[in-house]
Amino acid sequence: MKKRLKLVAIILCHLVFVFGINLVYAGEIEFLEHFTLVDENNDAVTMAGRELDVGDHYITADNKLYEVVRVANKNIHLKYIETVELPDVSEDLLTAQVGKPGSSQGVVGIYHTHNAESYVPTSGTDSKDDGNGDVLKVGKILADAMEKSGVEVHWSDNSHLPHDGQAYIRSRRTAVELLRHNPDTLIDVHRDATPPEVYDTSIEGTPATKVRIVVGRQNQNRWANLEYAKRIKAVADKFYPGIIEGIFDARGNYNQDLGPKMILLEFGAHTNRLEQAEAAAEFFAKVIPAAAGLTPATRQSAQEQMGTGARKSIFWMIFIVVAAVVAFLLISQGKIGSLRGFLRREAGLSNERDSDPDSKE
Repeated sequence: MKKRLKLVAIILCHLVFVFGINLVYAGEIEFLEHFTLVDENNDAVTMAGRELDVGDHYITADNKLYEVVRVANKNIHLKYIETVELPDVSEDLLTAQVGKPGSSQGVVGIYHTHNAESYVPTSGTDSKDDGNGDVLKVGKILADAMEKSGVEVHWSDNSHLPHDGQAYIRSRRTAVELLRHNPDTLIDVHRDATPPEVYDTSIEGTPATKVRIVVGRQNQNRWANLEYAKRIKAVADKFYPGIIEGIFDARGNYNQDLGPKMILLEFGAHTNRLEQAEAAAEFFAKVIPAAAGLTPATRQSAQEQMGTGARKSIFWMIFIVVAAVVAFLLISQGKIGSLRGFLRREAGLSNERDSDPDSKE
């Protein structure tokens, strides 16, 4: 019995510290200050309202993959890795009547971890104290527009205030509630915090914001969700070129450990107008069903294209479990000390990581 308890404790410990599912670090804290991402030539690549960590990745609008190598003051230094090849969705979208009434079928869940987020030019504030932020209107428009195409959408306006490092712990309860509806995809709708020009755009002659996709790299579903993010971008690039600002593959889990096809979308920044973000949501309501495989023409290819990421996630999960079992065997044989000492060392490593001066998350 004692050995079984040790094994369970070790597995849970590794799940916590490897996947980042913990109370100390569940997602980003926004400080309403922006950071500039620069390449090897110190040329600006983009801006973000979050400080990234060494090892984070960013895929640009033109599909260039960069890795964060250094953080210095307000500059986040990147190293070019490669140009990413997005999934080929051309053939799917030729026959998909996406956006038309009855063209889609499936279930989508939408919620807002930072429900107070707002747009200054429209509301005169970046955050509403009552929690009824402008971002709720963006999520509701996204939900209503998808419902018109036949998708069953469950939208939550639950409050997760205050807007602090524990907000993702509170919104996790909402995400779990939405999962009871068996959604094909779960979307956490936000807005960023950058100068307006980062997200300003025009889609089909309509002023709108760009959309940034965020994937948490500290959970077992990272690869599946990253493939999903790439497919979203591939579909969006076909329907509305330029609407995607980029993809962050960043430290944190953002509750994406709960399953595949969990995604965080940022509609503009606090310096953009609400009307622009609402327009982007209308356009994006056509993107999500095709990307998630909610239309007959896109279902099979979506499953195939995202299957690679799912397999990577499974292999990673197996690796973690095997590592936990090996650690248990070593402990039981007295080769790496007691369980208590092992957990203390693990916790020590986590605390050291969380106190890294380059990390504000």
